[in-house]
Amino acid sequence: MKKIKIIYIVIILLVSLTGCAYNNEMKISYKDDAENEFSSNYTYKFVGQSEHFYFETGKVYYNGNERELLISNFNLKEKMDSDTKYLINLYFNDILLDGNINGKANLDENNYKKTLFGEHGYLGEKDKNGNIIGESDSFLETTKDTFKSSIKLEIIYCLKNECNTEEMKIKIMEEK
Repeated sequence: MKKIKIIYIVIILLVSLTGCAYNNEMKISYKDDAENEFSSNYTYKFVGQSEHFYFETGKVYYNGNERELLISNFNLKEKMDSDTKYLINLYFNDILLDGNINGKANLDENNYKKTLFGEHGYLGEKDKNGNIIGESDSFLETTKDTFKSSIKLEIIYCLKNECNTEEMKIKIMEEK
């Protein structure tokens, strides 16, 4: 009976340790992307990660009608099969603004890592009803106050005919 209790305790400890060790969260640091950014101004700097993926550069700038968005430096947490294909979709308020509406993963690992979401400009003119003229973009879908709750990045990755989707957890690093 004593041996059974000891074995039972050892099993519980092993299961507990294995479960805790599986946490795939990394400490992601913000990385500047001077090559692709329009300016060094920002309202929020952010990073993101999911179970298998992360990005190190996220920056958004709101100043009156001038806006800027930059998301880059995507990477894998661990090596995946060389035949894996990737797709990154960017949503604001559940509206797909960049990616592939059909959900077809077609990027190889190298192109996945080179993915860049960038936007810079000024809010458009309004029509006589007060609606902004032009097609939807991240700045029409968000404001400085709603940005944090409206952004969503998802990664779709496929190997052969099996595809999986992971949503990035966005972490705001700094606010100006």
